[in-house]
Formats: sequence, C-alpha cells, structure tokens
Amino acid sequence: MSAITTQTTKAVRRGMPPVGVMFAFATLGCVLLMTVSAPFLGVDPYKQDLMAILLPPSFEHPFGTDLLGRDIAARVIWGGIPPLFVGFTATAIAVLLGLGFGLLAGYRQGIVDGFLSRLADIQMSIPGLVLALLILVLFGASITNLIIVIALESWTMHYRVVRSQVMAVRNLSFVEAARLASIGEVWIVLRHILPSTIPLLAVTGTANFSQALLMEAALSFLGIGVQPPTPDWGTMVSEGQSQLAGGWWIAMFPGMALVLVMWSAQVIGDWLADVYSVRGDGLQ
Repeated sequence: MSAITTQTTKAVRRGMPPVGVMFAFATLGCVLLMTVSAPFLGVDPYKQDLMAILLPPSFEHPFGTDLLGRDIAARVIWGGIPPLFVGFTATAIAVLLGLGFGLLAGYRQGIVDGFLSRLADIQMSIPGLVLALLILVLFGASITNLIIVIALESWTMHYRVVRSQVMAVRNLSFVEAARLASIGEVWIVLRHILPSTIPLLAVTGTANFSQALLMEAALSFLGIGVQPPTPDWGTMVSEGQSQLAGGWWIAMFPGMALVLVMWSAQVIGDWLADVYSVRGDGLQ
C-alpha cells in the first residue's frame, strides 16, 4: 500500500487520481455492473449438467464447472449479489448510526456523551466474529440477520471519528457566532457541523464496506451466512476447498472476485484519506 500511497500523494497534488486508484474504480465499477446486470445476462447459476462435472476452464465454461456440473462463471456473476448487497446495506446502516450517535455525543457532551461512549467501548470489546456467531446461531442465518450483525459490529468506527470531529468544530468561531445569533441547535448541527463530517464518513465508509464483505464471506464460508444453493462468493469458496487438488477453479474464481472488490474499496479509501487529509480520528 505504501507505493499506492506515494502515487496517491503525487496525483492529488496534480489534481487527478493515480493509475492504481483509477484501476480500482474501474474494477469496482465492472463488478457492480456485472452483478446488477446478472438477471439480464441469461446465465443460470442453478442449471446442472451431470455430463459436465468438474470440467476445467474452457471456451464453453470459462471458469469451469463444479461437482454438480454448474457453470462457475454464472455462479460467480450471481454470487456477487449477496455480498455486495449485504456490504452496501450494512455499511449504510452503520454510517447512519455512527453519524447520528456521533453528532449527538459530540455536540451535547456530558451524560449523553458518556453513555454513548461507554456503549461504543463495550461494543468494541466484543470480537465481531463472536457477536456474529452468537446472533446468527440464536436467530438463524439469513440476509437480514447478516446485515444487522455487520451493522451492529461496525457502527462504532463511524461514531468515534464523527464524535471527535464534532467536538473539534463545535467551539469554533463560526459556530459560536451562529449560537449568538440565536440560530436553532438543529440548524447549527445540520448547516455548520454536519458538512465537516462528510469527508470522514467517505473514508470510514469505504473501509467499512471492505470489512463488511470480508465478514459476509467469512460467515458464509462457515455455513452461517448465505445458504446453498444460493450462489455466494464465500459459500463457493467453502464448497471448493475440498476440491483444490482436482478442481482448483471452484474456489479460485469466487475468491479472486472477492479479493478484487475488497482491494478496490481499500485503495479508494486510502485515496480519499489523502484527498481529504484524514488522519487518526479527524481532519487535518
């Protein structure tokens, strides 16, 4: 990442993204386009052909076939829908929770800040995978529960940076002037404080999205996420782990898709951090 960061710094000074960041945007855009258009491509991820079991990549089956003769390329295309949907939705919920609680705690301070900060500390002390296992075992594996688990596990990262930024901005001269002008507190927060948190949330949001993808894939790999036969990258990697010797393509292609999307999100997040000069818990 150091090389990418160096390229990013130089490119930011020139006012344009570096090649690595543009490639990350292109990769993420292609994957999103592929998954969104999956229902219109005419590929069937469930179609079985018992005469084409465990075929290696070929012209007819670019990514090969699995133990049931299903086309891996079709399943990779459709398999991106669950992790991307879970990732985007869980990240959006986590950002909204972190933003709301962060604005409240940072502006009100006092008892409200103490309570929310202790709640965040307790949440952060519980390993995310342990919390996910507990909730999914108790309430069952489903897309909805996956989203709830990931959102609950990750809202604190947004809360911390928003709270710190609000506490740094709330006593600045322009905010004090707004108070002296008898402008309502809600308007002060929305008009003068909220905009300063947007760059921070752009950075933490991309990092959260990458982590959400990894969490969804890990839980599906363990069998408590998306359930077969629904195609999912994590589930496909799990199904292919026992066939690495004679059917390496079953796990490799969905694994590559997952890694590419996570890498793209991370590179974009690093670039945004440099663009907005985000360091630690706030802006510089």
